[in-house]
Amino acid sequence: MMDRRDFIKLMAATTAVAAEGSKIFADDAQKKQEKKMNVPERNRRPYSDVDWEHSFQIHTTSHGHCINQRQMDGYLKRGFGLLTLSNYYPSAPYCPAGKMTANYYRVHHDFPVMVNGLRTDGPFDWNKIVEPWIGEVEEKYRDAFPFKEGGPMFKPLPEGILEAPNAEHHGFVGSPTHLCAPGSAFASGTFDARNFYKSMSHGYHFGSGEPWRLAVDRMIDGLIYPDGGGVTINHPAWSRLKYDHMMELLDHDPRVLGIEVYNQGCVKSEMYPWSKAYCEDYWDYALGLGRQCFGFFVPDWSVTEGTNVLIVKEKTVHECLKAYRQGNWFGAIKGRGILNFTNIHFDGATLLAKTDKKARFQVISKQGVVSETESDKLDFKIAKEDYGKHIYLRIKAFATDDSGEIIYSQPFMLD
Repeated sequence: MMDRRDFIKLMAATTAVAAEGSKIFADDAQKKQEKKMNVPERNRRPYSDVDWEHSFQIHTTSHGHCINQRQMDGYLKRGFGLLTLSNYYPSAPYCPAGKMTANYYRVHHDFPVMVNGLRTDGPFDWNKIVEPWIGEVEEKYRDAFPFKEGGPMFKPLPEGILEAPNAEHHGFVGSPTHLCAPGSAFASGTFDARNFYKSMSHGYHFGSGEPWRLAVDRMIDGLIYPDGGGVTINHPAWSRLKYDHMMELLDHDPRVLGIEVYNQGCVKSEMYPWSKAYCEDYWDYALGLGRQCFGFFVPDWSVTEGTNVLIVKEKTVHECLKAYRQGNWFGAIKGRGILNFTNIHFDGATLLAKTDKKARFQVISKQGVVSETESDKLDFKIAKEDYGKHIYLRIKAFATDDSGEIIYSQPFMLD
């Protein structure tokens, strides 16, 4: 549920993104660079301002598809307190969820699309657009034409559930990556990604269709709060992302927050033999080069695993998005409260952590696993003269029961 202030901000941001079109991005490259120079770098010492004893832990995810009530029930059953549903086809926010109906974006498409290589402002009346070539469409798809708006997609949300805009963007020029943007009202692409209704054949791009740098800038310009949320690099292994390109994405703007370290939906399969759920190798590569890179833990299409646990002082959308920006959250594979951090702190010399039950702690640096202990407390000391060898520190804690839970701190950069 969105409060009135957040709803007004969302509507204002959505209107700006859709109506302003390319005018928003008329600044030359120098002005854009000057603007970025005023943005703080990714927080190299997360949790420094967290009062753990007087904070709330909000379970959520940055990349979770939800197109029916069954999936919504799955997220609610897992105790999610913030929904940032990240759908595509089109890549547009399902926020607030209460507005969503069957065929919503087929009859309410009011944001730009690349048409024959040109960014074209909405609205788009897909019934009028498709009608001249409907004879080219297979009969099984013609049966659903003309498009009509159906009933609600979801039941009303329980009281107190927070919502923020998000979507999964794809189809960029010059990059194979998929990107989410929790907190951004930016929308791209069309409903017809498979070309069932021949819109691609007639010049309508199914995704972003723009150079990735420009698309990232648009996502950032669509943020409903300037100091909250950002852009995530999704399933790097599934996307076959090269390390060098991951670094290009991270270096483009500090509001490109990090990568998906765990994606439940991207396990290796017969269809995707190169894919994998865990991408700690990508994470450690970026961190080892001295770049802060936050780690995200997501279900994607699979719903049941992958959680970002936000540490906030108030249960508001703004505070949740600020937690993302500051790195004030930890990741969990199962994410049902099986194992939680109750404190994480680094003062430059001592890395402290506590969990709500006994766990097997690992401290990881560029040198690999540099400490391992089983307790409900971690106390790891490092000398400044060793900073250059280790570059970063992060904590990985394993549940000692048979739950399979693993939780991850955000990294601390040593400089």
